[in-house]
Amino acid sequence: MDIGMNSYDQFLSEEYPVSAVAATDVKEAAKSQIRLNLSNNSSIYLLLTSSGGSLLGKGNVTSGNVTRPAEAVGQLLGNKLSLDVTALSGEIYKMSLATEGSSLLGDYSLTMPDGERQNATAEGKWVY
Repeated sequence: MDIGMNSYDQFLSEEYPVSAVAATDVKEAAKSQIRLNLSNNSSIYLLLTSSGGSLLGKGNVTSGNVTRPAEAVGQLLGNKLSLDVTALSGEIYKMSLATEGSSLLGDYSLTMPDGERQNATAEGKWVY
Protein backbone atom coordinates (compact mmCIF):
# COMPACT_ATOMS: atom_id res chain seq x y z
CA MET A 1 0.00 0.00 0.00
CA ASP A 2 1.43 3.37 -1.06
CA ILE A 3 0.55 6.32 1.13
CA GLY A 4 1.44 9.24 -1.09
CA MET A 5 1.77 12.68 0.52
CA ASN A 6 2.23 14.56 -2.75
CA SER A 7 -0.72 16.87 -2.20
CA TYR A 8 -0.32 17.18 1.58
CA ASP A 9 1.58 20.48 1.49
CA GLN A 10 -1.03 21.95 -0.86
CA PHE A 11 -3.76 21.00 1.61
CA LEU A 12 -1.87 22.69 4.44
CA SER A 13 -1.27 25.90 2.53
CA GLU A 14 -4.96 26.17 1.68
CA GLU A 15 -6.36 25.35 5.11
CA TYR A 16 -3.86 26.60 7.70
CA PRO A 17 -1.96 29.82 8.30
CA VAL A 18 1.56 29.90 6.92
CA SER A 19 3.17 30.95 10.21
CA ALA A 20 2.38 30.65 13.90
CA VAL A 21 4.04 31.98 17.05
CA ALA A 22 5.55 29.16 19.05
CA ALA A 23 6.10 31.15 22.28
CA THR A 24 3.87 30.14 25.17
CA ASP A 25 3.68 33.74 26.41
CA VAL A 26 3.48 36.91 24.33
CA LYS A 27 6.39 38.37 26.35
CA GLU A 28 8.62 35.46 25.25
CA ALA A 29 8.08 36.10 21.54
CA ALA A 30 10.90 37.69 19.55
CA LYS A 31 8.44 40.41 18.51
CA SER A 32 5.45 41.64 20.45
CA GLN A 33 3.27 44.70 20.76
CA ILE A 34 2.08 46.72 23.71
CA ARG A 35 -0.73 49.24 23.94
CA LEU A 36 -0.73 51.58 26.93
CA ASN A 37 -3.34 54.02 28.15
CA LEU A 38 -1.84 56.83 30.19
CA SER A 39 -3.61 58.70 32.98
CA ASN A 40 -3.00 62.01 31.13
CA ASN A 41 -5.40 60.75 28.39
CA SER A 42 -2.53 59.89 26.02
CA SER A 43 -1.74 56.45 24.64
CA ILE A 44 1.37 54.62 23.48
CA TYR A 45 1.54 51.80 20.94
CA LEU A 46 4.86 49.99 20.43
CA LEU A 47 6.14 47.07 18.40
CA LEU A 48 8.92 45.59 20.54
CA THR A 49 11.76 43.35 19.40
CA SER A 50 13.87 41.32 21.81
CA SER A 51 17.60 41.79 21.18
CA GLY A 52 20.34 40.45 23.43
CA GLY A 53 18.33 40.72 26.65
CA SER A 54 17.03 44.18 25.80
CA LEU A 55 13.86 45.37 24.14
CA LEU A 56 13.91 47.80 21.23
CA GLY A 57 10.74 49.34 19.92
CA LYS A 58 9.10 51.67 17.45
CA GLY A 59 5.58 52.97 17.43
CA ASN A 60 3.66 56.09 18.28
CA VAL A 61 2.42 58.33 21.06
CA THR A 62 -1.06 59.81 20.72
CA SER A 63 -2.11 62.84 22.71
CA GLY A 64 -5.48 64.30 21.84
CA ASN A 65 -5.80 64.21 18.05
CA VAL A 66 -2.02 64.30 17.49
CA THR A 67 -0.04 61.10 16.86
CA ARG A 68 3.75 61.23 16.75
CA PRO A 69 6.36 58.56 16.00
CA ALA A 70 8.25 57.19 18.99
CA GLU A 71 11.14 54.87 19.79
CA ALA A 72 11.70 52.81 22.91
CA VAL A 73 14.44 50.90 24.71
CA GLY A 74 13.87 48.73 27.73
CA GLN A 75 14.25 45.52 29.59
CA LEU A 76 11.96 42.82 30.95
CA LEU A 77 13.21 41.21 34.16
CA GLY A 78 10.81 38.71 35.65
CA ASN A 79 7.50 40.53 35.80
CA LYS A 80 8.97 44.06 35.68
CA LEU A 81 9.10 45.96 32.39
CA SER A 82 11.25 49.10 32.29
CA LEU A 83 10.86 51.26 29.18
CA ASP A 84 12.21 54.61 28.03
CA VAL A 85 9.96 55.92 25.26
CA THR A 86 11.03 59.01 23.29
CA ALA A 87 8.52 60.74 21.04
CA LEU A 88 9.76 62.53 17.91
CA SER A 89 8.48 65.79 19.44
CA GLY A 90 10.92 65.38 22.37
CA GLU A 91 8.77 64.02 25.21
CA ILE A 92 10.50 61.29 27.21
CA TYR A 93 8.46 58.70 29.10
CA LYS A 94 10.35 56.65 31.71
CA MET A 95 8.10 53.72 32.57
CA SER A 96 8.19 51.11 35.29
CA LEU A 97 5.45 48.56 34.67
CA ALA A 98 4.46 45.32 36.37
CA THR A 99 3.28 42.49 34.13
CA GLU A 100 0.76 39.84 35.02
CA GLY A 101 -0.24 37.60 32.15
CA SER A 102 -0.86 39.98 29.26
CA SER A 103 -1.70 42.95 31.53
CA LEU A 104 0.61 45.88 32.28
CA LEU A 105 0.24 48.40 35.10
CA GLY A 106 2.60 50.93 36.63
CA ASP A 107 4.00 54.42 36.87
CA TYR A 108 5.81 56.70 34.50
CA SER A 109 7.64 59.98 34.56
CA LEU A 110 7.11 62.29 31.59
CA THR A 111 9.72 64.93 30.78
CA MET A 112 8.53 67.56 28.33
CA PRO A 113 10.91 69.25 25.84
CA ASP A 114 10.88 72.42 28.01
CA GLY A 115 12.01 70.39 31.06
CA GLU A 116 8.63 70.23 32.80
CA ARG A 117 8.08 66.90 34.56
CA GLN A 118 4.91 64.99 35.30
CA ASN A 119 4.35 61.70 37.13
CA ALA A 120 1.35 59.54 36.36
CA THR A 121 0.13 55.97 35.82
CA ALA A 122 -0.20 53.68 32.82
CA GLU A 123 -2.15 50.53 32.12
CA GLY A 124 -2.23 48.33 29.07
CA LYS A 125 -1.83 44.97 27.40
CA TRP A 126 0.67 42.86 25.49
CA VAL A 127 -0.99 42.08 22.15
CA TYR A 128 -0.15 40.48 18.79
